[in-house]
Amino acid sequence: MNHYDIAVLGGGLAGLSLLYHLERARKMDGRKILLVDPEGRKSAHDRTWSFWEKHPGPFEHLVYHRWPAVTVHNDYREVDLNLAPFEYKLIRSTEFYAFVNDVIDARPEVTRIKGFARDVVSEGEGVTFRIDNAAYRADTAFSSIPLHLPPGPNKDYPYLDQHFRGWFIETETDVFDPTTAALMDFRTPQEKECRFFYVLPFSPRRAMVEIAIFSNRHLQREEYDRLLADYIREHWTTAPYDINHTEEGNIPMTTYRFPYRSGNLIYIGMAGGATRPSTGYTFFGLQHQLREVAQRFPDTAPVAAWPRRHILYDAILLRILEEGTIPGSDIFVNLFADNPSTRVFDFLNGESSVLEELKLMSTMDILTFGATFLKEVPRHLVA
Repeated sequence: MNHYDIAVLGGGLAGLSLLYHLERARKMDGRKILLVDPEGRKSAHDRTWSFWEKHPGPFEHLVYHRWPAVTVHNDYREVDLNLAPFEYKLIRSTEFYAFVNDVIDARPEVTRIKGFARDVVSEGEGVTFRIDNAAYRADTAFSSIPLHLPPGPNKDYPYLDQHFRGWFIETETDVFDPTTAALMDFRTPQEKECRFFYVLPFSPRRAMVEIAIFSNRHLQREEYDRLLADYIREHWTTAPYDINHTEEGNIPMTTYRFPYRSGNLIYIGMAGGATRPSTGYTFFGLQHQLREVAQRFPDTAPVAAWPRRHILYDAILLRILEEGTIPGSDIFVNLFADNPSTRVFDFLNGESSVLEELKLMSTMDILTFGATFLKEVPRHLVA
């Protein structure tokens, strides 16, 4: 059997980030490490990751574009936000993969295998798995292989899919302000769901325009494209434009208690609960979580991506969205309109104080959020 000290199963954002942080923490020295991914060495522009930060992060030099201001819209309210001291940042997978893979390739301790790890089992003091017909064993394995999630709605944990599709477009004339992103624009028929567009301009003529829908009813690709075309025509330009690239995907939004580990098998990425349930954002929380995991290693005690009380807050919001008690277009726009931007973004990054959270809650629909809180708190605070 092929034996390794560490196995990383999955070479996407989570797996590569973990290896990067292990290397920076000098935890690779003297250890035999295996990286397994079905695609091998990733290089494509298959993802973009957006997040907000006050200070430079671990991949600051990879930031493709940043915005000091954002807007939030619905049919009757428009909010312009100066984000200082935050910036809204975007990293493309092309630059991320190239940089982190170069760091990993320089370490002789790391072996790569192109394949899919199957029959992953925690056994005794290690983890066993198979790649094709070969058996492998690792003392510790970190897996970002997706876990099966219970479908929503669920009496214990709310569940909504965030399904999205975006176009990278180039216009013939100046249309966009590259200093300001449209963070959430709800000016589209909601169809009893939570639907919004976001627009990330890279120059006066280039931008990513994306639709995101919080619901468990997915659309055909043609319908996403129709909504995108209608939105661009109604709110940005009626002139021709080119679509140079597209992206699409689905993010589970749930406060389901992802298992941190099974013996020496440790889950990372979405499988490890790194996605913020109320927004679907992953990059910021993932980096903070995995940096601490790497610094602590070989201690593998659980490291939470998000404070426990924030998961309770997210459960309340998701349940309200799932049940349609208050339209998402009202919740999010009012949240930004009635609070300082620093309070909102500290909260969304899991860095707010209890006092700031109480101030934020005081601007919400107290009766609805309070009643939902009383229903959700026993499910999320009981061990």
